[in-house]
Amino acid sequence: MSGTTAPATAAGLRPLLEALGKLALEGLDEALSRRSRLQVTQKRSAHDLVSDADRAIEEALCAEIGRLRPDAGFLGEENGWRDAAEREDLTFVVDPVDGTMNFVHGLGWACTSIGVLAGGGAVAGCIVDPYRRELFCVGGPGDHTTCNGAAVAVADGAGLAGAVVLVEVPSAVAPGVLAPVQEAVLAAGGSPRFMGSGALALACVASGRAHAVVHAGPSIWDVAAGVALVEGAGGIVLGHEGAYHLGARGPLIAGAPEHCALLGAALARCDLSGVGMGGPA
Repeated sequence: MSGTTAPATAAGLRPLLEALGKLALEGLDEALSRRSRLQVTQKRSAHDLVSDADRAIEEALCAEIGRLRPDAGFLGEENGWRDAAEREDLTFVVDPVDGTMNFVHGLGWACTSIGVLAGGGAVAGCIVDPYRRELFCVGGPGDHTTCNGAAVAVADGAGLAGAVVLVEVPSAVAPGVLAPVQEAVLAAGGSPRFMGSGALALACVASGRAHAVVHAGPSIWDVAAGVALVEGAGGIVLGHEGAYHLGARGPLIAGAPEHCALLGAALARCDLSGVGMGGPA
């Protein structure tokens, strides 16, 4: 929960999130069935794509959340706030297709991310991977992260030797901004990987498939669900200095405490002054 106290309204969200995850999977499957006919346009640059599938999935989730939880706020990557601002008790944050560049080109690494904020922090969420038919979910404070209903946990270990560290940067940002992180991982005998979906990277960390993720400047919809998943799986999420604050400008490190400490030292050597971050405005 990143140091926040969640209201009671945030508890017991697993059934709702699992239902929303199934709805998202239906939308992803439909889009994949017509991938070659998706309507794809640019947003801010040629690196930053949006498809009609992104918009359709976000609209379906917004409508369903509005029907089932009319008391909640809603923020989507494509259409912004349904209400004027975040609600302190419950706000859903949706990235309908995280990894759109991969998705539209047929690379099997993209997902839908549905995070829940309460009391200023991420308290619940689910991530849907259509390629591996997996739904990662944590239903609120005290709940444990699962993958298709089975409990998962972050990978342990005192060092980075043999570790997989997923590295992410915003669209149009050169991977070299995280060069000190990559060099530190390689020097320790680990393997840095750029995959192209910050949300799915966090799900992999929560499930122990990757040891850590370092993101140079995530948007809130990229990581709202993943932060809750990692913390529900026994991991921690840090910013440049101390705890990570959703929506704040700056980098993110997630994984077991030992791995985060080692990566934090390398991240401190990175020049991220030119890295932008899309927030909820």
